[in-house]
Amino acid sequence: MLVLVRHAHSDYGPDEMRALSEPGHRAAQRVADLLEDRGVAMIVSSPYTRAVQTVQPLADRLGVSIAVDSDLRERHLSAGPLDDFQRWLEATWSDFDLAYPGGESSAAAQERVSRAICRIVKSAGDRTVVVSSHGNALALFLRTIDPTVDFRFWSRMSVPDVYAVEVPREAPWSYRRIYEPESC
Repeated sequence: MLVLVRHAHSDYGPDEMRALSEPGHRAAQRVADLLEDRGVAMIVSSPYTRAVQTVQPLADRLGVSIAVDSDLRERHLSAGPLDDFQRWLEATWSDFDLAYPGGESSAAAQERVSRAICRIVKSAGDRTVVVSSHGNALALFLRTIDPTVDFRFWSRMSVPDVYAVEVPREAPWSYRRIYEPESC
């Protein structure tokens, strides 16, 4: 079994070093509550601080170390800030080859993240593995399983979010959402 975790809410700052906010830390505990009894034997994370911190409570409870894989990092959209991030990002979901200056196309990011996840699943064998990453990266990967995953799917993902992926040897992979965000 593969479990995909989108990081919890983070404070603002340099992208790679953004730490979880107080609500993000509380949500990371909820992720650990959800996954603690699922037989997790391996945890692999994006190197970004918020992704590691999201699965740290789970790792602590299970006594499992977190391996870091740089190919699980978030997709870099452009070299500089964009005036309307959502609009620019949505365009890349319509044209998978579109890459802004200094950025990565949806096709390139999807290939990078998919290659990493397949490598991780192979190394895990029959063990349950948790992969902690980012919304855009994970949505692009989920699109390889379900071609209906699109910009709207990404925009509705919660922070954090958790998906269980069935990885049978001789059948297509499938997934289901297993996280329910707290209501007001």
